[in-house]
Amino acid sequence: MASTINASATSDILKQESASSNRAGRKKRAKFSRLSEMASESRFWRRPTPPDVSAEDVKAEDSWKAWSRHLRRRSAPPTLLDLCDTTSSPLYWGLSASRVPRAAQQIAQLEGLGRRQPGKKRPRVEDVERSVAGWLELSPRLPQTLDFALETLAVAHGLPLLAELVGREFWWQLIDALWHVAQAAADWRSDAELPPEQGVSQQLLAGELPLTLAYLFPEMRPVYKLQAAAHEGLSEGFVELLNGRGLVHGQYLAYLRPLLATWTRCRVLGNKFKKGTWNRSAEEQFSELTTHALALSSPQGTPLLGWPEAAPWTADFLRAALHIANDTADISAARALLKKKITTGLKGKQVHTVPETSENCEWAGVAYMRTEWHRRAPSVAIDYSTPDLGLEVWGESRRLIAGTWSWETTLSGKRLEPAGSWDEVCWFSDDDVDYLELAIDLADGARLERQILLAREELFLLLADNVIGASSGKICHRFRLPLDGNIAFQGEPETREGLLHAVRPVARVLPLALPEWRSDPRVGQLVASHGHLQLEQERDGTNMACPLLIDLKTSRTKKPCTWRQLTVAEALEIQSPDVAVGYRAQCGRQQWLFYRSLAEAANRTVLGQNFSIEYVVARFLAPAGEIDELLEIE
Repeated sequence: MASTINASATSDILKQESASSNRAGRKKRAKFSRLSEMASESRFWRRPTPPDVSAEDVKAEDSWKAWSRHLRRRSAPPTLLDLCDTTSSPLYWGLSASRVPRAAQQIAQLEGLGRRQPGKKRPRVEDVERSVAGWLELSPRLPQTLDFALETLAVAHGLPLLAELVGREFWWQLIDALWHVAQAAADWRSDAELPPEQGVSQQLLAGELPLTLAYLFPEMRPVYKLQAAAHEGLSEGFVELLNGRGLVHGQYLAYLRPLLATWTRCRVLGNKFKKGTWNRSAEEQFSELTTHALALSSPQGTPLLGWPEAAPWTADFLRAALHIANDTADISAARALLKKKITTGLKGKQVHTVPETSENCEWAGVAYMRTEWHRRAPSVAIDYSTPDLGLEVWGESRRLIAGTWSWETTLSGKRLEPAGSWDEVCWFSDDDVDYLELAIDLADGARLERQILLAREELFLLLADNVIGASSGKICHRFRLPLDGNIAFQGEPETREGLLHAVRPVARVLPLALPEWRSDPRVGQLVASHGHLQLEQERDGTNMACPLLIDLKTSRTKKPCTWRQLTVAEALEIQSPDVAVGYRAQCGRQQWLFYRSLAEAANRTVLGQNFSIEYVVARFLAPAGEIDELLEIE
């Protein structure tokens, strides 16, 4: 005998909507008509009408029993668990257990009631009922939060089985509430400028919810027609939240996995409709989004630049997303990058073709760089969508840096505050390097130019801040790189370089603009401070370069290293560091030359080489003294 929850406390909840007046009010009331009120209309049920369900009095006891029996016995549609071939709810793909609301977890267990799951306890009906009643009480407020959206979808997926557990009045209240949420959410705006949680919730409730209801209750004509609203809402979401090539805005990076998860579930459900899930443009962007989501993944499967509690890929989530995208190159890249337990179940032959390893989009304010698709290959992710630039660096399957790359610049003791946001100055990617240069205006007419260069074959990362165009005075600049909790910086006792340590040394750090030996009295230091690697420099002048070289090849940490500041000459006259700077660095047998013009480019000489351009990075080939250029910026 089905248990019945006392719904007296919630029987009038949906009546709390404020009444509107005149034609707008009549339109709103018509739009939000309840399914329970429409159920007796002649065209409510699609053919064939469920057996023994009386359209004239669908809420009568006999009809209710027939309806609940029909829901229990029907062979189609399959549950989301069956569609995705998994035993854990796909509703929580991309989310850690701590991020999933407890009520949604309890409700979602309804999906598993009809399946044998060894080792898993059956949910207590009382707990499910309590969670569902709590959601029903909250539903008229329509909060645009991820928690509410997940609970709403959990109720929707659990509704067919709830017909056996609750009374008919309460069940109809639930589907009325779901109908109301789907109708109201259709008017919500999809926009990348919205707070990320609100934007993702909009796709869950204006896209996935109506599609889910149409899939689960094709017998009800008004519900089945919700697929059209879902198609429109989901197609619009791709246009508004992505850059046209499948990349989300930087503010949405923390929600990239949940967003991909909702679109993956929708694509699985949408396969059951002739019209499909979304338009052709959205289909193309979905494939590109999976590539970016894969590229923005660590070897452990966690998202780069994601929230701290973000969950790694699970095998079922990765399998569903990649098989829907149907790109063999992505599947090969996933196998090369991720642990085998995550890539279990991926179908398709290994191919030599893989996606591009690097990408940048100024609209999104996001860039990522990889030397290759491999677990141990270095990777860098940058979020410059806000002045608080986010940076994550991996090398040798370890996270080295993660968080905000912060800075402080002062001129004669006065802080130069940022006066805008980051602008892309240059993006370049080829077989040798990935290079991104950004700039942000500072007070007093100065500018901070930030350089990020990853050398693919040489396996080093150059991070540099250049203060340009300050009024003459003492320039002091400090930047701080947040080290991973398992990484420590160990400085050398006599020289200014140091090693990044985990269980063993994993990278070497060279402050190129500082004298190598600590006995040199010139000002500047590279130190560890409160979990950060901090570079400080100061000098009198108008410009200053602050470069930091991170050698990511672990085997070179045991080799000797050295570096020097080079003399730059123009027309046989030595130039000050206000004009241009040059550095030579050596780690083991590898040597590199770095030249940067801080004033207007001109024909200058450094280390026997003539340059009339702004920036050069090159291999230095000793003892011949020749160079092999890796990057030139005119």
